[in-house]
Amino acid sequence: MFNEKLKKQIIEVWNSYVSTVRTEKDEEGNPINNIDDSRLYAIEVVKIIISNFLKGDFNVQEFKNALDSYNKHNNLWGFSAKFGQLYFNQLIKANEGNLEKLNLMLKDLITEPKNLRDALSKIDTLEKYTLSIYSKSKDKHNAPYPGAVGYFLSYFWQMYNHQKWPILYNTLLSSFKELGVWEDFKTQKETYENYYRVYNEIKDTVEDTSTKIITFWEIEHAFWNYKSKPVSEPYLAPKNEQQQVPKAQTGAEAAPVAEEVVRQPVSELIDIRDYVIPKLSRFLDNQVPAERSSDGAQDFGQLVTEAFAQLDFKVELSEVRSTYGPYAVLKFREENIAFLIDATENSATYFEKDRRMVKSYVGDFCNDLKKEGYKKIGYFVVSNQFAGQHQDFVSYIQWNTDIKKMTLISAEALLYLLAYKIKHRVALPDLMEKISGFPMHLSAHNIALELEN
Repeated sequence: MFNEKLKKQIIEVWNSYVSTVRTEKDEEGNPINNIDDSRLYAIEVVKIIISNFLKGDFNVQEFKNALDSYNKHNNLWGFSAKFGQLYFNQLIKANEGNLEKLNLMLKDLITEPKNLRDALSKIDTLEKYTLSIYSKSKDKHNAPYPGAVGYFLSYFWQMYNHQKWPILYNTLLSSFKELGVWEDFKTQKETYENYYRVYNEIKDTVEDTSTKIITFWEIEHAFWNYKSKPVSEPYLAPKNEQQQVPKAQTGAEAAPVAEEVVRQPVSELIDIRDYVIPKLSRFLDNQVPAERSSDGAQDFGQLVTEAFAQLDFKVELSEVRSTYGPYAVLKFREENIAFLIDATENSATYFEKDRRMVKSYVGDFCNDLKKEGYKKIGYFVVSNQFAGQHQDFVSYIQWNTDIKKMTLISAEALLYLLAYKIKHRVALPDLMEKISGFPMHLSAHNIALELEN
């Protein structure tokens, strides 16, 4: 049970969240950026996909593909990242010789548990099964990761009852640790059992001071990025602290409903300056170009395109970038991959754009690229940092265009990718395959945790 001091702290976090929540409306007065309403609709679609699998209309491969297709355009829970879709892909790949066994096992495990004891039993079953594959694999990067089990199964359970089953998010575990109510556990079974208890106790604490029932999603939003001591300047930790990488086994990939703002140090994993040219190192000087042209944004964009060029993309600047269109187009003909690029020092400026205009020019560019034979088209927005919730904007673009995935990437993260590629001599197709399973928002820190794990 929480003590009075802790309860007071939880209420303060909740009140701060309530005071800052605002519902934006479009020109017709309809609410936008309401992720919870979008989730309610998406749940009904995902339940149909699950039902088709359970009835036998989909085999396990078709089930995976249907989820992948829908979640790429409606990434409302972060399922398209490492602990969801990538885990599922790797689980199937590891069972290619016996998919029928996996088919039957998953039908049992993803159905809603009768109670918490049943839920923990399901997690234990899949965790042990995944561990048996992971421990024997010579290539751990391509093996299903046991630490993904809690997130993976709780995602499906929430589709059945979003008021009963919280999804196991690693970001929320970090917030709970900041509150002083969490410690790491060795197994996913133990982790989810205690996560379920803490989550409900926080919810009960908030409800004791409220006149309405509080949802799990509201708790999720309120505590997503909780920090006990907010940091206004980039934090440069001592080397011994930089080496303390959070355990990835305790939760899932960060979900897309919130994005980190504070830059995390990664110099102990790769010293970026050892690998990138001095011109690009300017990104690291307080994340602002050291020398500006008469148009600072253009100068920033030039550094962005230089970094992508060194990643081995062919970079073509958009002739209409100043009025209508992305800043540049990246092409990799060997794999028929292309990306639209927007580069802006201040991300707020980008998200002030009329999303219908963005949809329009993205559609035009996608049509031209498809005529050139490019089969996979993505979208990178590069900025110094991203603040706020942009899921509605991103989902709108992905749902209404041929963009496979829209990614928000910090300038430091872009340089980290380049340094990683140079240090480990990774070919561009292999690097793109790794990135495809990452979340919507890429910081240098979350890329480091994934690639250097």
